[in-house]
Amino acid sequence: MTGDRPRFSPRLRRRALLGGVAVSAAAIHGAQAQGRGDVTKMIVPYGAGNISDQVARVFLDRQAARSGQQFVVENQPAAGGTLGAFNIAQSPADGSVMGMVAAAALTIAPHANKQAVRYDPVTDFAPVCGAYLSSTYLAVNATLPVHTLAELVAYAKARLADNPLFYCSPGNATVPHLNIETICRAFGFTMQHVPYRTSAAANTDLLANRVQVTMDSASITVPHMQTGRLRPLAYSGPARTAEFPDVPTFREAAPDAQMLNAWAAFFFPRRTPPAIVGRTAESFQATAADPAFAARLPLGATPLLLTPAGLTDRIRSENERLGALIAALGLTQD
Repeated sequence: MTGDRPRFSPRLRRRALLGGVAVSAAAIHGAQAQGRGDVTKMIVPYGAGNISDQVARVFLDRQAARSGQQFVVENQPAAGGTLGAFNIAQSPADGSVMGMVAAAALTIAPHANKQAVRYDPVTDFAPVCGAYLSSTYLAVNATLPVHTLAELVAYAKARLADNPLFYCSPGNATVPHLNIETICRAFGFTMQHVPYRTSAAANTDLLANRVQVTMDSASITVPHMQTGRLRPLAYSGPARTAEFPDVPTFREAAPDAQMLNAWAAFFFPRRTPPAIVGRTAESFQATAADPAFAARLPLGATPLLLTPAGLTDRIRSENERLGALIAALGLTQD
């Protein structure tokens, strides 16, 4: 039913940063109203404007409005999030420091970039609450004569080995790269991977038809799908979207292909007292389920409603699956 389909919200405006650290005005006001002097540092291992940074700030604004708790956000962009994740794991375990870590640093980097990962993604963190899930589309340059996933598979298989289709991604062992390799393995065909250092560079070549296929983030692809320059073939989310109701999910179009969605969650260092973790988890989960939070999420993102136990299970299962895939493909990250 149409009412069950997620709707994409407009992009958020980037908040101003001062010296790489931003304090939510709503958080300060809420803490003062409660007469509280404590401040929780939230480490975000990504740069300002990154989707995780955007979601963290939206979430903490809502959390402050609900609880009066005060936060300071510290961006630590480096090494694909692994440096910031390490710093979260090594922070004081007294409730004064938390972090928001994206799945790539927890389930991909430990296998593709082992030298950069100095933490155990399962045992070095105390999970608190899911933050967001980011689903996206398999899309092709609109000049390609395919309109469904089945047609793409047939078209790719019919091409000669010296004339393959090319697909782009923002780097080796990224979510778009792993997703398209999953599709190729599920249907027994190949396309040539072209990794780029940024999504913007990949998108430029995609629109120029120098590469033909992508599964980059919705913020990159959806605007060009809306203008007709890209054509969506399948969606990685759990249900069709209102914007593109005729585009099937991968569960419909390729039920044997287990697709990966980008996501992020909140964590404490592992030795944080259970009482603090439990109290914070209960409060954060109420914020994650708040419609006011969902309404302000960036393009393509939806709330990830996971308990601490659910997060642990997800991290374990994705590490097992993605570790095997990365090893089979022989992938490494720079």
